Amino acid sequence: MGNMIDLTDFLVEAKKNTYASSTKKEKPTRPNSKDYAYKKYNYYYHDSYLGNNKFIGEELVWKDEKIYWGMNYKGELLVDEAPNGFSNFLKKSLQNVSEKSPFRGPKYFEDGAFTYKCTWEGCTDSFNGIESISHCGEEIYRLYFHGGRLK
Repeated sequence: MGNMIDLTDFLVEAKKNTYASSTKKEKPTRPNSKDYAYKKYNYYYHDSYLGNNKFIGEELVWKDEKIYWGMNYKGELLVDEAPNGFSNFLKKSLQNVSEKSPFRGPKYFEDGAFTYKCTWEGCTDSFNGIESISHCGEEIYRLYFHGGRLK
């Protein structure tokens, strides 16, 4: 691959090495934001979100220092308190992001009492989708996302 990488491969690598990993957060870019960044070759990825149980955020990619790709997302916990292990399960699900769907996690992932599902339409150029997590058969979390290439 030399010093080149395509967008899909970069997105998968960036997502696995930011929020979904145990990496350290970046300095907040806005009051109370949680920020993550990743750089490789000529790509730079930045993920920033605000809120906790109800949150909103964006992921952006620059290529050769020009804006190239973006995704907005809004999610919420649908129960008063997250079951023990929820956060680790979400991160484990997001570690399973693939080149086939470099938006969030896989179509389906199950571990113990937790089930992750993600559906989407489109490709990296233009897409939208929904991710959800159930615990013991009850949906406890939902996230909406959309985005695509930018100029």
